[in-house]
Amino acid sequence: MKIPCPVSACRAENDIGNIHCVVCGVTLREYVRLYLHTAHLFNAGLSKARSGQLSEARDLFVAVVYWCPGDREARNALASACLAQEDRMEATKQWREVLQRFPSDPLATQGLEQLIRTETPTEKLARTRLSKLIQ
Repeated sequence: MKIPCPVSACRAENDIGNIHCVVCGVTLREYVRLYLHTAHLFNAGLSKARSGQLSEARDLFVAVVYWCPGDREARNALASACLAQEDRMEATKQWREVLQRFPSDPLATQGLEQLIRTETPTEKLARTRLSKLIQ
């Protein structure tokens, strides 16, 4: 398994067992522990979601997003869990965040389109008023 160096100016690919980055020499041990822990939390969230434990899944996805705010996959999963729990506002927030970072993300685009197609008249009015306020 490969992981990218956590140094933004480097981002070199490293074997997960490397102690130091092959390019810049930064210590990788703690980063690898964090990287693997968030992967564990994400996979646990997927397992909970598949078994219908949406509240627990959502909590696990929130933890991953907290530790790794740029994790597109975790944000999409969190938004999906929110939507499944009928928390449309939080789902919208998460998918918008994904699209802000990754404008062509198909899951976030489809999720927001689904929210717009199924919005209630009250939600539609609120969205229209909000868009007029921020213009």
